[in-house]
Amino acid sequence: VQINAARGNLDFDEGGSPYPGSPGNRYDGDSWEPDKSIKGDVARMIFYMAVRYEGDDGHPDLEMNDTTNNGSKPYHGKMSVLLKWHHEDPVDALERKRNDIIYQQYQHNRNPFIDHPEWAEDIWGSGVLN
Repeated sequence: VQINAARGNLDFDEGGSPYPGSPGNRYDGDSWEPDKSIKGDVARMIFYMAVRYEGDDGHPDLEMNDTTNNGSKPYHGKMSVLLKWHHEDPVDALERKRNDIIYQQYQHNRNPFIDHPEWAEDIWGSGVLN
């Protein structure tokens, strides 16, 4: 909870100083870099939110862009870094199991970017950003 609160509205990017008490996490004035073991997981969560929340059901239209310092706007950056993390940290058994549990016990929907990681490249791999 403390680490998530520290990240706040910081966009995802690489660099910064180590976050005290949380080895592997880094931050600076406009971005947060999670531990390398979960970078791909984070990217796929953001990909899911970008396709799930389109603003037509009372929730904000969450989108990705290739900037940082988005503040409280419904944008998540940095898209090029998220795609990089997605490739560097591929889906593993633990992430698949979490997706199964979320489907079976809680939300009854799945993160398609865990089941079909190639879809991220199909959708955003051309370099075209929202």
